[in-house]
Amino acid sequence: MSFDLINDARQHPENYPPHGNSAGATMTACARGFDMSPQLTDAANAHALFLEEQSRDWVVSGDNMHRGPSGRLVWESGEPMEQAGYRTWRAENVAVGFTTAEEAVRFWMQDDERFGWGHRNAILRSETQEAGLGHQEGGPWGHYWTLDMGTK
Repeated sequence: MSFDLINDARQHPENYPPHGNSAGATMTACARGFDMSPQLTDAANAHALFLEEQSRDWVVSGDNMHRGPSGRLVWESGEPMEQAGYRTWRAENVAVGFTTAEEAVRFWMQDDERFGWGHRNAILRSETQEAGLGHQEGGPWGHYWTLDMGTK
């Protein structure tokens, strides 16, 4: 996944109009893109690898997609994103099964209604300054895309 692709979505959300009921979807562009964080990139890659090793049904059951090896949500206190130094705000987007980065970003930006536009809104949260991208290929879903975002 290209960092440029994420930052394009962040700076030009008009190119990614929400499908369905857009109530609650952030529409305002961010003036600046994310700065790439090596720590969040490591966390995102480790999480994508962990998901690749899980069963197809487990990954998409409840909020398991955002749970790490400890069984806790990856952004919770004491988990990888906080351990990386992101203590003010943390969020994660995950998409599975999409063969290209473009498909994953479009899903987060345009087809997020059933998730209350949380993925889109996290990308467009202007206070968030850093992000890391992860991708793993293999496992039962074929592709695992992870975007970890945070503010120190």
